[in-house]
Amino acid sequence: MSLIGKDNRLILTARNESALEEIRESDPERIHLVPGDISDPGCVERLRNKLEAIATCIDTVILNAGTCEYLDVDNFDSSLVERVIQVNLLGLSRCVEACLPLLKRSQNHPHIVGISSAAAISGLPRAEAYGASKAAVVSFLESLGLDLNRHGIDVSVVYPGFVETPLTDLNDFPMPFIMDVNTASALILEGIEKRKLKVQFPRRLIWLLKLMAAMPERLRFKTGLGMVRNPT
Repeated sequence: MSLIGKDNRLILTARNESALEEIRESDPERIHLVPGDISDPGCVERLRNKLEAIATCIDTVILNAGTCEYLDVDNFDSSLVERVIQVNLLGLSRCVEACLPLLKRSQNHPHIVGISSAAAISGLPRAEAYGASKAAVVSFLESLGLDLNRHGIDVSVVYPGFVETPLTDLNDFPMPFIMDVNTASALILEGIEKRKLKVQFPRRLIWLLKLMAAMPERLRFKTGLGMVRNPT
């Protein structure tokens, strides 16, 4: 399943311009590129100006940018936390600021879709930065959905588990129920089409994390301790 080839006009933004160009080759008439770095606080005005030069309105925004770094508490680095939040939360909010005027002009039931993570459901070892940023994304988007309802703009939150990407290729631990990109993309697009408030997968991982989050505090803490890796 793909957004390409469905009579959609796509506007893609990312830092990697060469990767964007490869995608554009599949349908150069309908795919427009706006390279940029959302971790830059000055990106909002530039992004908005480029978007308005391409389209008079936007129907759907999929906010998918993200990064992950794991914290080592024996060498605590607060700048790592800042880097992750800069992209995952602040970068997402900058995209909303840039796109919102164009979404409000849409006459086609506009929709904001933000990618959080299954890691937002419960605290996990070494995920101080990543988990916190994705939990903040959930709170941000849920609040945004309430405030934008009067404008007729839907907001959906996606909670993917482990997906095979260059980012997860760097992980040095077992990743239960990991799935390929095509399967994950199909589930996300299905959720978008159904206007789900939450899109969560894979089910087994989501339910395990929800069960953990629902445990009494001491039992949840003990379960989490079982996941901590001993220093080598």
